This record gives sequence, structure tokens and C-alpha cells, in this order.
Amino acid sequence: MVFSSFIFLWTFLPIVFIGYFIIQDKYKNIFLLLASLIFYAWGEPKYILLMIFSVLVNYIIGLLMHKFCFYKKILLVFDIIINLGLLGYFKYFNFVIEIINYSFNTKIETFNIPLPIGISFFTFQILSLILRILKYDKKIKSILS
Repeated sequence: MVFSSFIFLWTFLPIVFIGYFIIQDKYKNIFLLLASLIFYAWGEPKYILLMIFSVLVNYIIGLLMHKFCFYKKILLVFDIIINLGLLGYFKYFNFVIEIINYSFNTKIETFNIPLPIGISFFTFQILSLILRILKYDKKIKSILS
């Protein structure tokens, strides 16, 4: 589904817009999350589990960073490794293998790894959220002390 398609403009968008204002406040974020997952799955249902995995892992790490201040830097490094690892695998794995093959005259087989829609966008959005959690917690501590 593309933003300029008729199905988006005349069906999906009005349903989400009306649903957002009808639904109770405590369920609005869940509703928007589900609508976003439906929108993503419409374009590429094959990688919806990757998106859900990424969201859940980063949500849990964000909660842990907020709760356990002592392990915040370790969790941040772990989160960056996971996110950039996923991005690197899908975007750059075959490229690295081709460079190795060219440089060392090897014949390592490359894989047909299709690129998930928007992986760079959602990876860097998630990383910016995690960094904002880190920054927000430091501001709270400075205000309280």
C-alpha cells in the first residue's frame, strides 16, 4: 500500500483516523501500533515478524534501561549491536561477501537476501528512541539531585 494509492487514501487512512478518535485514550497507542503493522504487512508481509521482533526487543531494552540505571551503557551497546547487526545483515551481507571474493579471489556463495521495506528508517528511528531514553533519564536525575 502506497501513501498515494486509493486504498490508502479512501479506506485505510479514514479507518485509522476515525478509529483513533473513537477508541479510548489508553488503547490509542496499541491501535496505532496495530495499524502500523497492518500497513507494513500490506507492503511486505514476509518481514512483519522481523519488525515485531525489532519492536519487542527494543521495547524491552528501553524498559530495562529505564529500570536498571547501572546497566544502561551495557544495554545500549547490546541494543546498537542488535539493530546494526540486523541492518548490516539485510543491507550489506552480500556486498561484504562480494568484496571478500574479489579481494581474495575466493568463491564464497552469496545469498539472495531481499531487503525489507524501510529497514534503515525503522532501525535508525528505534536507535534514536533508545538514545532519547538515555538522555531523558539523565535529565530526570539532574532535576532530582
